[in-house]
Amino acid sequence: MSDIVQSRIGAGRLWLIDLYRQVYWDMVQFFRYRLIVVSTMLTSVSMVLAFGFGTSHVPAMGQGGASYFAFVLPGIVGVGIMFSCTYTIGYAFIVDHNRRAMEDIVLSPLSYGGFLLGRLIGMILKCSLQFVAVLVLAAWMFGVQVGLPGRLLLGFASACVFFAGFGIVVSCFTNEVSFASVVNLVLIPLTYICGVFFPLENFGTGRTLIAWLPLSAQVDVLRSAISGQATTSFAYSLALSLGYALIMMGVALYVFKNRVTRR
Repeated sequence: MSDIVQSRIGAGRLWLIDLYRQVYWDMVQFFRYRLIVVSTMLTSVSMVLAFGFGTSHVPAMGQGGASYFAFVLPGIVGVGIMFSCTYTIGYAFIVDHNRRAMEDIVLSPLSYGGFLLGRLIGMILKCSLQFVAVLVLAAWMFGVQVGLPGRLLLGFASACVFFAGFGIVVSCFTNEVSFASVVNLVLIPLTYICGVFFPLENFGTGRTLIAWLPLSAQVDVLRSAISGQATTSFAYSLALSLGYALIMMGVALYVFKNRVTRR
């Protein structure tokens, strides 16, 4: 019995070592190319600066703060997470496919789920750079403070997991040329209709359907966290956001495993 326990402990250590190495080298490669680091933050940071200087004195619309900028900031954060996570992990998996690195998983003590977990940890660390940069800029230059940090972290994590899963699924059926086209067919419409720039109430009878979209729920969670307002829809949006994240990551694991085994 003790031999079995020791063998499992040894296998667990190897698993953790492989996971650590994967995350470590992923981050080393990321910081090796400074242009990539800058480009991952460029969209969100430029949006914060543009909307901050242009709308910080414009009155707020709907719930979400004292100015229009305070209203739109959570949407900017959500859109940044959406694009950064989808593209970062999606292209990483396409590169792995092209280098036939996926075949090494079969010979590694790291399971399919462990490989996805390593990629997910690395992606969250990369995405957190722009996340922190946006919030620091908003607080330092425009006086926007985070009211409920715990909710903010929940919203950040659930959005990262969902769009990471989405990026993995798309990458399994596309290549480096077609990936962006397929992703933009989904992400660009979500950017404009999910309550990022306008309250969902403005969409009339369509608001109920739009509120069910993943980005709508995630933006609502982020807006509640940053504004510090206990909105009545928070629990509903958080449940939707976490549910979408778990489902999408489950689908990503299934699709990824089938893709590797077929190769």
